[in-house]
Amino acid sequence: MSPLNIQTASNRITAVTFSPRLRCDPDSATSHVLAAIASLLVDMPTHLPVSAYAARIRAAVPVGCSLVGATIEDLSQNVATAVAHDATTSPDGERIGGFTIPEINHATVNWRHQDWQLISPVPCSPTENVAWDEVLADRVAVGQRPPTLRFWSWDRPTVVLGRCQSATHAVDTAIADKCGFSVTRRMSGGGAMLVTPSGTITYSLYLPESLLAGLSIRQSYEVCDAWAVRALRSLGVDCHYVPVNDIACGAGKIAGAAQARRQGVVLHHTTLAYDLDTVDMTRLLRLGQIHPNVRGVPSAAKVVSSIRQQIGHSREQVERTLMDTFQQSFGLVSGVISTEEQAEMRRLTEVKYGTSDWLHCFA
Repeated sequence: MSPLNIQTASNRITAVTFSPRLRCDPDSATSHVLAAIASLLVDMPTHLPVSAYAARIRAAVPVGCSLVGATIEDLSQNVATAVAHDATTSPDGERIGGFTIPEINHATVNWRHQDWQLISPVPCSPTENVAWDEVLADRVAVGQRPPTLRFWSWDRPTVVLGRCQSATHAVDTAIADKCGFSVTRRMSGGGAMLVTPSGTITYSLYLPESLLAGLSIRQSYEVCDAWAVRALRSLGVDCHYVPVNDIACGAGKIAGAAQARRQGVVLHHTTLAYDLDTVDMTRLLRLGQIHPNVRGVPSAAKVVSSIRQQIGHSREQVERTLMDTFQQSFGLVSGVISTEEQAEMRRLTEVKYGTSDWLHCFA
């Protein structure tokens, strides 16, 4: 008996049902995990490679939980086989995730008419890095700078909490201190991310909401990261976009994004795992744990892979390819941080992002 059955229509998966023999360990997680798998598969195109289906299935199975009755590889292959009759031709062309490349090009046509600026990476403290996001987003909002792409650089390993997370319950601060990790909080939502100076690549986009007109917030994530997916593919990385906010390969998640919106401007930032130590991640982050009577959101428990597991390019080569791809797609010139922006970043670091009140604003 097949572990799951697929229904399709118009080159999309429309329904997913599972065999009774497919369970989870622990058994109490079965209904939740299978529902999550079905939710991530429904509406997927029917002509993607097996690795694309595997990426979504892996994203639905939390750390500490395993499938019984079939492996993730079995399920992924079964999906690909079940939809094979729709995959013989691909009228929509290559896909990023939910969108084809022509659809992405249409959604970003106005991006090509902007005077995009690049802020190149300069090593910053964790609190300075998160303060820069507010400063640059606000400058774009009032028209004091054009849409901007900034690459972050870290002067130390850091756990970056989402805006609404509990510092106490999202990260093991004792282990973080022992391992030399700082803890800070960003202005965007989502779960905690672990970054290191040599193991991650982080970038931020600051752009008017009008450049994402007609897109839902869910869709905007993929559109904002589509150029990065294309850049990684050009280097030989097998990757696809997985809603809502992940770039993943067959082995797991390799990047996660978050957003904040204010004054008509979208801040979208993404962290890619270049050569991240997943042992540190599972030790420091309390993944998937929900604590009663605690405000804030838990960090998602997902299998994380890294870019370096697929290709031999250096971190600097990957970062340069990202910059070049954006420049070729939309145009990009080197930007300069003004004296006023520098002063505002220092002020926000002192009165907001560097304070205990900000870090512990959720119990």
